[in-house]
Amino acid sequence: VQLTARKRQRSLYTSWQMSSYTALSALSQHDAPELPEDKAQEAVLLEMETETGLPKGAHTGNAVHDLLEHNDFRVLAEGGDISMQRDQVCLRYGVKLDQPEMLDQLLRAVVTTSLAPDEPAFCLMNLEPAKCLKEMPFYLAMQSMNAVRINDILGGTPAFQPLTGKQMQGYLTGFIDLICEYNGRYYVMDYKTNALPEYHPETLMGAMREHNYGLQYWLYTLVLHLYLQKRLQNYDYETHFGGVRYLFVRGMSPELPMSGVYSDRPDLQRIEALAELFNG
Repeated sequence: VQLTARKRQRSLYTSWQMSSYTALSALSQHDAPELPEDKAQEAVLLEMETETGLPKGAHTGNAVHDLLEHNDFRVLAEGGDISMQRDQVCLRYGVKLDQPEMLDQLLRAVVTTSLAPDEPAFCLMNLEPAKCLKEMPFYLAMQSMNAVRINDILGGTPAFQPLTGKQMQGYLTGFIDLICEYNGRYYVMDYKTNALPEYHPETLMGAMREHNYGLQYWLYTLVLHLYLQKRLQNYDYETHFGGVRYLFVRGMSPELPMSGVYSDRPDLQRIEALAELFNG
């Protein structure tokens, strides 16, 4: 008896994938590094320190994110003793600090800096813990599409870099640093530890565009929009969505409202177009 193997009847290749903002951002049409400066060349930059006394590199970013995630903002604002936790976090991520209390001071500045030019009370320390979602995971369905279709929707927005073509299908996944409610409005917030020469609005805009953070916050806004549609009775985008805040933590100072803060409020028309593109 002669035996033969069955022939494959279908292709094993597919555009279905689990993707992320980082994967999409890698398609940006520019010559900037795929990763922000605070995440690239980590081994070299880790030994360098900035004016904040904190070393550059992804390790410092991980430590800052960890401490903001696992501590009450009010405790950080009031100078609560987090020394044991801070030292453990620094050890975990390999952050070496000659003056560990510098990290405490940075966190205090982050949670006490006003996030609106005309509303001093709007800062992280005044958010109710029950109205904060920290590191919220999400899965956003993607119908079959080419990434360049995002350009048709977001082209011309100030912090967005156009993408090159890539066929995509499956799920877009990630974590949003902070979703919160303040005075009946919901916000997307993201912490950035990029070391910039200074933190004037035009410099923040340059960093946002260079690293295509605009793509990120449009996607995060879409996620929050879809989430609130399902969870909030009588939800209305114009009424309930407050906007996005990107907190460049090294440049924040409680003496100057909005210092180190990039803000935007994506328009509903583009958000609905993204919803149609991703969800069909």
